[in-house]
Amino acid sequence: FYCCRAAIPEIIKAGGGAIVNIASVAGYVCYPGGTAYAAAKAGVTGLTRALAGEVGRHNIRVNAVAPGPIDTPLARTVLKEMATRDDPQPFAGVIRRWGKPEEIANAVAFLASEQSSYVTGDTISVSGGAFMH
Repeated sequence: FYCCRAAIPEIIKAGGGAIVNIASVAGYVCYPGGTAYAAAKAGVTGLTRALAGEVGRHNIRVNAVAPGPIDTPLARTVLKEMATRDDPQPFAGVIRRWGKPEEIANAVAFLASEQSSYVTGDTISVSGGAFMH
């Protein structure tokens, strides 16, 4: 919120642009011990929609990317305890693997580019189908 609030006047001065927030698929699902994180990420999705409605008239698009499980050192540490012999990558989607950081970067780059000039107020889930909703 604070970053968006600080950036919007500058984006207006520039004649428009794009804001891309980072949400999470955790904002769509519930898991034990994840209440605060899930609520915060659901809030990012709501903020994205609300801001898109407010600043669209200034030629500003606001979207979000909601990553699913991404193969990073932190994710491997956190999710390792959830892994089983039958499911070595918990929460892997229908693609049956965790995502790569560059796949999230590609989604962010798309939403920041003119290729998505008619997209605003949306959250794109990049989760390999792990949390289809």
